[in-house]
Amino acid sequence: MREKIKTIILANATINSDNKGCVALCYSVLYLIDDILSQRSIGYRLYLTDSKDVEGPHSVNICGKDIHYESIGYPMPNSWKDSVKHIRGKLRFYKIFRQADSIMDIGEGDSFADIYGARRFDRIDRIHRVARFLSKPYILLPQTIGPFTSPAIRKKAIKSIVGASFVMARDRQSLDYVKELAGDRPHVKEFIDVAFFLPYTKMEFDKDFVHVGLNISALLWNGGYTRNNQFGLKTDYQQAMRKVLDWLLSQENVKAHLISHVAMGERNVENDYEVAFDLWKSMHHDRLVLAPLFFSPIDAKSYIAGMDFFMGARMHATIAAFSAGVAVVPMAYSRKFNGLFIDTLSYSHLIDLKEDDEHTIQAKVEEGFYHRDSLQREIADRMSTTVAKQIEKLMEEMKNNVLMC
Repeated sequence: MREKIKTIILANATINSDNKGCVALCYSVLYLIDDILSQRSIGYRLYLTDSKDVEGPHSVNICGKDIHYESIGYPMPNSWKDSVKHIRGKLRFYKIFRQADSIMDIGEGDSFADIYGARRFDRIDRIHRVARFLSKPYILLPQTIGPFTSPAIRKKAIKSIVGASFVMARDRQSLDYVKELAGDRPHVKEFIDVAFFLPYTKMEFDKDFVHVGLNISALLWNGGYTRNNQFGLKTDYQQAMRKVLDWLLSQENVKAHLISHVAMGERNVENDYEVAFDLWKSMHHDRLVLAPLFFSPIDAKSYIAGMDFFMGARMHATIAAFSAGVAVVPMAYSRKFNGLFIDTLSYSHLIDLKEDDEHTIQAKVEEGFYHRDSLQREIADRMSTTVAKQIEKLMEEMKNNVLMC
């Protein structure tokens, strides 16, 4: 008897993006799925609806193994014109969705919310609407949930949460928020960000220096998409980061690495590499290092793993540091940071850019730098206790329920 091949659809997971945090989530989920099903000798077909690839078969190499997937679209047309023009493709996508054993959504990590606007929420929520229309079970993989300040969006979000088979909040705040929105539901549980699973190979640097990584978010540097302090930071982010960088370079034994986690080849409001390049070029300091433009999140994490101390406002850059055992001071601009680091990990060494003024930011940077050995020990403890337990819990849920439903 021929063994059934599992059909899995993974949504809101881009494998081709300038944002290495989003790609890290996709890589991590692919790594998990392949690892679990391969151990059980279960064959599978994997479809990505939001990969940013051209439609068709592709593969990605993770830790020396080629993981195959197909990039597909959604079965529902955006318009009648779209329906007529692409009817064959839509019918094929409809068949794939109807045959799917699992429909999973990673929500780009933090986009099942309205902090980035209604358009992004609707794009993220599309997979839930399609699954419900086709009467297919769907799973929200570990992600930040909310906030939803718009009553209309909040209503849509509650519908998607209640209608899911599993909802995996990636931090305590998200879990509590879901309970507040939709009540205490048994299918909603707290897990950990899947980026903690992302593999890496630690890079080694010159031991004569203390290597400090600084990730500057271009989105915050430019005032958000609206260019007018969209995220409500308390102080001038550009000025605060320049002050941090000046202080680091005043320490004679420090090499400061400008590490971009969103990088592209053109100037853009989100391009960390643009900001890093301009700072590196203008400062022209022999101990200021412009980190390379990474082609994968594994490359980025491997570089970050070689740091002695790290700071950043891109959350997955700070997760890369934490999960690699590097002393880190995250720079929070939304509650996704606080929910993970403070509530879930009980790690209080965090800068809150919405609450801390320039003086406080600098003081926390200096405190973290001088006590980096202590931070490293604290991280090692959390990785062996809290994170290890959460990883085991997630693996069990994936093995016994999510991938076996």
